[in-house]
Amino acid sequence: MNTFKQDNLTNLLGTQEAIDSLANKDKARLLVVSDSHGNFSILRNIVEEFGKECDGMVFCGDGMEDISRLVEISDSVPPVLGVVEGNNDPDSYTVNGEKIRVPLSCSLIAAGHNVFFTHGHRFSLYEGLDGIKEVATSIGCTAVFFGHTHVGFSALTSGNVFVLNPGSCSRPRQCQPPSFAIVDIDREKEHYDAVFYQAIPGERKTFIPESIFF
Repeated sequence: MNTFKQDNLTNLLGTQEAIDSLANKDKARLLVVSDSHGNFSILRNIVEEFGKECDGMVFCGDGMEDISRLVEISDSVPPVLGVVEGNNDPDSYTVNGEKIRVPLSCSLIAAGHNVFFTHGHRFSLYEGLDGIKEVATSIGCTAVFFGHTHVGFSALTSGNVFVLNPGSCSRPRQCQPPSFAIVDIDREKEHYDAVFYQAIPGERKTFIPESIFF
């Protein structure tokens, strides 16, 4: 069983050593997942397959019950875990017997890059990305991860801000498969490399989502 504790300063789950290590790496790999909506088995399959090769995990909301169960039983969860509140999540949850805060938004540092993540339901996503990008850039972040729309999407937008929605691992829309993303970050590079995977147990089948995210 994991013994994740919540860092009071960052709201990330993990030891201070692990959080600092993620920030100081030359190269880091993040597992980005969202919108499991009670489908615990598919979330567990993803983490069991990919978690141990990742340095951190970001969960973009709507599935905190699944995350709580996962943390309690799986040793494949990456050493740093960031979670945010979806529109179907509470603002606090019990993980490993302790109540944690589930913020509306959060950020982490991976290989020297600042990453902002949120569920997205407070940002009028269906009208565009300006609002979510403005918040991210105001706190010095060059990447934004979000969920809520259940449609996988990534792009480098104006202002050199990388935006990504991993899609829903449980309830995809717009004829996409259930999905998640792996994001590789290099301290020496400005860009982020993202690969989308179909959430198929036992397979590593990639796909390229179309550019329309909503």
